[in-house]
Amino acid sequence: MWGRTLQFLPKDMREGLLPWVIGVMLFLCTLALACGLALGRGLERWSAGLTTNLTVQIAVLDDRERAKQTDAALTLLRATPGIVEANVLADADVVALLRPWLGEMPFDTGLPIPTLIDVKLSRPDAVSTLGLRERLIAAAPGAQLDDHQEWMSQVLDLAAVVRLLLAGIVVMVVMSTVAIVIFGCRAGLATHRESIEIMHLMGAEDATISRAFDERYMSHGLKGGLVGVLLAALTLYFVAHMAERMGQGLLTASLPTADSLIWLGLLPIVSALLTMLTARITVRRALLKLM
Repeated sequence: MWGRTLQFLPKDMREGLLPWVIGVMLFLCTLALACGLALGRGLERWSAGLTTNLTVQIAVLDDRERAKQTDAALTLLRATPGIVEANVLADADVVALLRPWLGEMPFDTGLPIPTLIDVKLSRPDAVSTLGLRERLIAAAPGAQLDDHQEWMSQVLDLAAVVRLLLAGIVVMVVMSTVAIVIFGCRAGLATHRESIEIMHLMGAEDATISRAFDERYMSHGLKGGLVGVLLAALTLYFVAHMAERMGQGLLTASLPTADSLIWLGLLPIVSALLTMLTARITVRRALLKLM
């Protein structure tokens, strides 16, 4: 009875804005969580092929010498245990790889195009790259082995820093939400202080009064969580739709898929529980001081 009476007391402006503030916090938290999780999965998918691939480049100006060294390199690579296959990329594929840096380039420009050999390994540690590099130089002096590890490690380090920053954003958003709920609870207690004191005199228990705040702030957290998650889901959908036009790459691989966003439905419930527990702890501690 007391809880229902307190629940329907007039709300002040700050408490009326609380669901919208929580919605903004959940919007930022959802974006940070989705981007962090999707970035990790995208990097795993994107780098999986690179860890089992090597590239051999033969840059020799003389065509005959380049063809001779290419044959020698192919013979060595195909005879090496742990190498599944080794194939020479067509000139069109090489030009396509250079297009992002050189733009549209016809085949008759006269520019020397290096020979690229794509090497596939049975597993990432199937071949010692150091030993293979030495044997390649002995068989084909113009050959250069690229195992992608140096620049891949830089990309992975950058991704780790980004994910750490996103995790920090999530923690700060959660702490800010808790602080906002505490402020709202204290403001509500101050507003209804006289009513609470009268209820105490009439025999109302602290648990009864606290339950009214629990229900009210759980409702605020649920409403704000639904609004924030819905806006974040729409934002992620439009970003993914726009990125589809860019083709495959790290950006598209890092975008969350529909199947991976099922957990978004749990965030409003988490938001409601977080606001309810915060309100319960805040109100009960404040009521103890009033006694």
